[in-house]
Amino acid sequence: MYLKIDEITNETPVTFLNVGQLLSVINRAGMKDQATQKHVPALEIIGVEAVCEITGYSKPTIYAKTSRSEIPHFKRDNKLFFRKTDILAWMTENRIETVEEHSIRMDDKFTKTKTRTNGK
Repeated sequence: MYLKIDEITNETPVTFLNVGQLLSVINRAGMKDQATQKHVPALEIIGVEAVCEITGYSKPTIYAKTSRSEIPHFKRDNKLFFRKTDILAWMTENRIETVEEHSIRMDDKFTKTKTRTNGK
């Protein structure tokens, strides 16, 4: 049984396809992925002004932090570039736990310690 390429749907079992048809389906799926990727930038590169907007820091502060390697950045031809995802990750890396989270963590720690001392 041979199927025409336009007869192949998502419900067509792979065992019904010959090698050529299977390769054709895979190539078509790859082309769709490539077309989608063109619209989504691989890396969102931003400049100093955008970093200032995101972080709320002034330009001199951003320049000082980059010179001390305190903020993730790239340098090309004496210009600074940043990856937006890196900046967001950097801003959120030192999360302070809430009072409730701290209480739960300490309760868990106390319960484990109490269990160990009672078990001996």
